[in-house]
Order: sequence, then C-alpha cells, then structure tokens
Amino acid sequence: MRQNTTLEISVGIIALILLLTLLTTVFLEPWAAKRIQAAFNKNSDKYHMEIGKVHISIIKSGIDLENITLSPKSPNDSLTDFKGEIASVKFKGIKLFKALFKNDIEVREVHIFNSRFAEELPFQEKTGPAKVSPLNIRIDSLIFDRLVVDIKDQLTAQAYSVKDVVLKVYDLQVAKRDTLSNSIFKQFDFNALQQVTVSADSMYTITSTGINYSATSNSLKIDSFSVHPNYSNYEFTARDKFETDRIEAGLNPIVFHDFSASDFIKSGSVTSSFIEIGKMEMDIFRDKRKEFNHVNKSAFQDILYNYPGKVHIDSIGISGGNITYTEHAEHASEPGVIRFNELNALIFNITNDTIYKTEKAFIGFNADALLMGKAKMTVQMKGRLFDSQNAFAVNGNLSGMEVMELNPMLEKNAFIFATSGKIEAMNFSFTANNTKSSGQMNLRYNGLNVAVKNKRTDDTTAVKERVISVIANMKIMNSNPMPGEELRQGSIGFERDPEKSFFNYCAKSIISGIKSSVTKTPVTRKESRKQRRDKP
Repeated sequence: MRQNTTLEISVGIIALILLLTLLTTVFLEPWAAKRIQAAFNKNSDKYHMEIGKVHISIIKSGIDLENITLSPKSPNDSLTDFKGEIASVKFKGIKLFKALFKNDIEVREVHIFNSRFAEELPFQEKTGPAKVSPLNIRIDSLIFDRLVVDIKDQLTAQAYSVKDVVLKVYDLQVAKRDTLSNSIFKQFDFNALQQVTVSADSMYTITSTGINYSATSNSLKIDSFSVHPNYSNYEFTARDKFETDRIEAGLNPIVFHDFSASDFIKSGSVTSSFIEIGKMEMDIFRDKRKEFNHVNKSAFQDILYNYPGKVHIDSIGISGGNITYTEHAEHASEPGVIRFNELNALIFNITNDTIYKTEKAFIGFNADALLMGKAKMTVQMKGRLFDSQNAFAVNGNLSGMEVMELNPMLEKNAFIFATSGKIEAMNFSFTANNTKSSGQMNLRYNGLNVAVKNKRTDDTTAVKERVISVIANMKIMNSNPMPGEELRQGSIGFERDPEKSFFNYCAKSIISGIKSSVTKTPVTRKESRKQRRDKP
C-alpha cells in the first residue's frame, strides 16, 4: 500500500513538472519574449529589439534570452547606422513576478555572452539631456563576456573600437525616472584584448593591448600602449599650416598601482601611488620651415593646476627607453638629430591638491640617459607647488664625450661642424621662473675646432665658409681651462619665450651657459683701459 502511495506521489510530481514545462515552453516563454520585446521597444525611442528564443526556469528563477538583435527604429535615417547582436543573456536569481508584471528588475546576476555593437553616427551631434530610466533596476552583478564595440564618426575620421572585453559591473542600481549616468554603479573589473582610437583629424591611432583592471586590487595593467602617427614625417607636418610636433611613442608594460578606474570615469580624478613604465620609445619630429603659431603656452605647473579633476600621483617610474628628437631647421637641406638612450627617470609628487597652497611641497623629476648613446647625462628638477612665479631649479652633469658625436644636430641646426674636441665633463645649475633663468655652467673641454657649413650645399671647403670658419674659431676658446689659467665658469641666462615649451626653455638655458663657456667674452672699453694701465 505504501509503495503504491509513493508511486502515485512520484508520478504526480513528474506529471506536474512535465505540465509546468509544457506550459512554460508552449505558452509562457513565447508570451515572455513578446512581453520583453514590447517593453523595450516602447521605452526606447531609438532602437528596435527582436528576441529569437526565451527559456524560463521557474525552479532556478532564471530567464535566458537567445539570438537578440538591435536595429535602428528609423532605418531611413542616414545619420545613424547601428547594428547590435547578442548571442545570449542569462538572468539568474530574478524575481519573475516583478519583472513580468511590474516592469521592475531585481536580479542577482546578468550574464551577456558574445555581444557585438557597431555604429556610425555624427559625434558632434548634441546628445541632449541624459535618458531617464523607465524601470526600477537592481543588479548585483552584470557581466559582459566577449564584448566587441566598433564606433565611427560619420563626419570625421574619429573612431573607437574594443575587442574581446570581459566587463563585470557590481551593485548596479537605477531608480525609476533616474537619469542614466556613470554614478549608477560602484565598482567594476575590466579585461580587453585590444582598444583602438583614431583621432578626429586622422593624424593619430592610439592602441592599447592586454588591458586588465581589478577593483579588488585597485590596479590597472596595460601590456603595451602606442601612439602611432598615420602619416610619415613630412606628410604629417604638411597637413598643418604651422609648426607641429609629430610624436610616435610606445610604452610597455604600464602598471597603475592603487588606481581607482571608477573615480576616473565618474569625476576624472587620477590618483595612484606609483605608475610603473617598463620601457618607453619615443620619436619626435618638427619641421621648423613651417610658419610658427604665435600662441602662448602654459607653464607645466599651470597645466597641472588647470586639470578639471583631482590629480595625485606619488611617482612615475620609467626603467628604460630611448628618445629621438629630429628637427628640420629653416634653410637646412636635411634634418638634425639628437638622441637620448637608455633612459631612466622618476617623476615625483604630481598633484594639484590645493592644500599645497598653504603647505610646502615640491614636484620634480630625476633622470639619466646616454646623450647620443655615448655620454651619461643626469638631470634633476624640483619646483615648488602653487608658486606664483612657477619657479623651479635644475641641476645636471654630463660625462666625457667627443664633440663630434654632436654633429648630427650641430651641422643641420647650427650649421657648424665640430672637426675636433673632447668634453671632459660638464656641470650646470640654474633657477628659472615665468620670466627668466639664471645660473652657472662648468664646462671642461679641450682641442675644440669647428667648421662652418653652407646652409644649402653643406660645403665646408668653399672660400666663404673657410673665412667664416677662421673667424668662428677665433671667437671660440679651444680649451677650458686654457694653459696656465683656471677653469672658466660659464653664465646661464635666458629670457623665457612664453610661446615655447618647458623643454625648450631648459634647453635654451643650458645652451646659453655653453656659449658663454666656449666663446671669448668681449672686452669693454673700461676693461681695455685698465689692461693698458696694468701693462708693465
């Protein structure tokens, strides 16, 4: 009797499950698909959604949507070309009654698999006010698995794409009638195979590969980051009326420690205890034959203060790299080149925190590299934060090298050619502010001799060039110290050109010290009379 009762109960449960499965499959799932499509299409004024299949699990409180496509509601609108495809969306731990009858979404996890979104639209089009959510939405965990996004501007060359993204958003909450913004979530994790951005003017392509961000560890790692110009040197500069720098750079890897990507997205704040750059390769080209754009440039401190978000980076370290600067001077037949190899640098205390308007703090950097791959050059810079004059101090030194190693820059930019000479050591120190720099230069060298080059032919043997070379060598002292004399100290002094960069300001200051060290100082009338009186 008990066996019969047990059998009857088992058969009844199986029949009930089969009936519920049949009802769910035949009636509830098709109805749910239409219900979800109707709710989305009603509340979206731009996109139309179609769902291939819906699977409902009453026991697990889950809904699976398969083969979802999104398309513009106005296919004849030439300003919008959008296509969206999603292989499947799985809702786990969903409150079905609220979702189906009250249009309120409360769910433990949403998992979106294999989605691709491609769109061409005018980026310059005003987007208007933020969209308002038609539903109350709460999702504990939202996961995009293998997401691909391609967006292009119909009006310019600007484009953005990201491939093979795994994005996990935690604690997403949107109240009904809330505007949709980046404040609706707390934290997220992000992984992507590649991210590519093309600038609106088509001049640059910026690529990041192997991107990994963890909210738990607050660290962002990028395997490689590159800035690649889309045109060769002269093609690039020919596209602009004025002088401009063509910059090609590669950094790998990059690690942001103690970095909140959520804060950066929400407020633009950039905070990190340490940004680690494994290697940096940079090539800069400038064509000085172009017209110069007379626009004042901000001091590097002002650029930092004017950033709209909070910046606080304890330090940035570069553990290796090379920088090449190529400049085609006016009237030169070819460009000149200067190189800094095996670069190591530490930039510290990068912040715009206004607390340092009252508390004393400094921003600065320490760097060393091989000038032209030969001589070690070391530079330190330190500047007071929130100083009204943007004052800073620079100290540096250069080890021994042959002067001829500098000819790749000297002969094309200064139109002189070093035929002999050796720098034994160079030490310099100067302070600078918004108006001028001043300091000292100790340059120890010997056997210096130069030849002047013709700007058009590069010839140094013509009569005119020979005469000028003789005069130039008469003005240059071939050694420091001269035999029987003490070491001459050069004087650094340069008035800042507000239309030039910080690096130009520092370079011209150092050059002023070199000039004063190697050239004979003109004798004033008063000094000449004194020398005649002192003659025995």
